[in-house]
Amino acid sequence: MTTFKPKSIFKRGAEDGAWFGLFLSLLFFFSANALSIPLLGHIATLMALCVPVLTFFFLRKGYIQNGFYSTFSEIWTHGIIIFTCGSLIMALTIVIYTNWINPYFIIEQCNIAINAYRSMGNTGTEIAKTLEEVIKQKMLPSPISIATNIISFSVFSGSILSMILASIIKAIYKKRKNDNHLNKTSD
Repeated sequence: MTTFKPKSIFKRGAEDGAWFGLFLSLLFFFSANALSIPLLGHIATLMALCVPVLTFFFLRKGYIQNGFYSTFSEIWTHGIIIFTCGSLIMALTIVIYTNWINPYFIIEQCNIAINAYRSMGNTGTEIAKTLEEVIKQKMLPSPISIATNIISFSVFSGSILSMILASIIKAIYKKRKNDNHLNKTSD
């Protein structure tokens, strides 16, 4: 008789997080180049909308691979690890892109924002002046600080999303776990 040995949630989360990091890196790249190639902006929007779905499939796959015996906290932790590993890969992509591929990316984005705010009228003009002052004083954030903030935001929002999805997965597959358990005991 073979004994079922589930994969560690940390190993599973790191593996899924690597794929998720590639997905997030493509999402960043498409978003960063959306102004020059508008189709990339549409693709990036669709990709962003797919993040909860992709996360659900990763978490569901892990739950099924564990024989429907993962606890809520294990599923949630799996999601947190996916977002942590994925955001680290995306942050590395952002640093490489903003340092060596397009070193003027941050200032270009700030100038685009200034033009957009100026076209809004009085309230936008004040924000545009503030952004111009930020550029003049050389107070723009560094690629590392942007990457660090992205990691923080991604892990936080991914934790909330994973908590919600873990609840949904436990509710959906509760009956299947019970059915699976009954089949094993009747053999």
